Amino acid sequence: MQTTISNHEGWTDASPKEVGYNPKTLDRLDAHYMDLISKGTIQAASYMLSRKGKIFANRSLGKLLPDENSPDLEPDSLRKVYSITKAFTAVAVLQLIDRGKLALHQSVSSILPEFNTDMHRGITIFHLLTHTSGLQGDPGFHMEPYSLPWYEWAVREMKTQNSGIGWITMLLAGPVHNKPGKEWIYNSSGFVLLGEVIAKVSGKSYDEYIRDEITQPLGMNRTFMQVPEEFRSQVCCTNEWELEQVLNPKAVDADFPPRAGNGLYSTLEDLTRFGQMMLNGGEAGGSRIISTRAVGLHTTNQLSGVVNNGWGGRQTDYQFGLGWSLDHFDLCSKGTFSHEGYGPSGLYVDPAEELIFTFFVPSAKGFRNESVVTPRAIAWSGLL
Repeated sequence: MQTTISNHEGWTDASPKEVGYNPKTLDRLDAHYMDLISKGTIQAASYMLSRKGKIFANRSLGKLLPDENSPDLEPDSLRKVYSITKAFTAVAVLQLIDRGKLALHQSVSSILPEFNTDMHRGITIFHLLTHTSGLQGDPGFHMEPYSLPWYEWAVREMKTQNSGIGWITMLLAGPVHNKPGKEWIYNSSGFVLLGEVIAKVSGKSYDEYIRDEITQPLGMNRTFMQVPEEFRSQVCCTNEWELEQVLNPKAVDADFPPRAGNGLYSTLEDLTRFGQMMLNGGEAGGSRIISTRAVGLHTTNQLSGVVNNGWGGRQTDYQFGLGWSLDHFDLCSKGTFSHEGYGPSGLYVDPAEELIFTFFVPSAKGFRNESVVTPRAIAWSGLL
């Protein structure tokens, strides 16, 4: 429990009232986060709200690190955003489709020869983007008591032992869990494979492609796959493992899987820039990243009759865009799209209200409804 909880306000370019938002809602949101920090549910919280292209809230509460002497979390602090990286990967794939370098329903085997088997030949780019490839889900997705290790750990162990097994072969090992297109199975390694597709098709490494074609054109100057030394003291971490990744990053050679499923570090402002690009139909700050048509494909349901049996639930007609979640049941407008990240973190875009909500709620306890779902409802309740 933190005895003194800081509360900082960053820059804004409009007041809540100027964009049709009740300013008292921000006080309720702060009080909710303050209560969670006091209870030890989360270490800290920061959030940014933008409407009609104007940022009207930019706040942070709590500590940057999990120790008592930690500096405060600031509105411009960095945080690893984990699976929000997948949204960048998805945009990169659609960008290559825009440029005629890829086709949405192209067989992955036409680019990655390891897929050229009777079991994997039917898997397409579309299936990887929509988590419907049938490949093994993330550890714990099926509520299995004994999970396989995360692919990064397995690959490092494989390389340490000089097994000679390629990392793509390792990701494809074992049976598929369903035929392509039949079941939604959340699969981070599928986006890693998309990262390799991006590299093969573009001639650049995945990291270089995301930097050159997305983050730099959008002016996302505090978004990195590996945090430069001068920024490392500004990264929020919740445990020693996260801190070690930042301070002593392991070398990633050309034979290591792309960090296309969970590798990005970013800030609230940079994520909002990315969200604004999507809200604007693929353009922001004078840079066109993807076509308006591509944004439409990203953010409308692409599935029909697909089941989701993940994490102990069951949905028989699951909805999902191309790399973006569409599954919300609260105050968000129909058509709201998003991606969340472990940590937790989130990016929500509501086109009907022209509202963007980005947040970090760092916690060693992981995803909790009260730290992720409830704040979203409070945020949307302020719309006038």
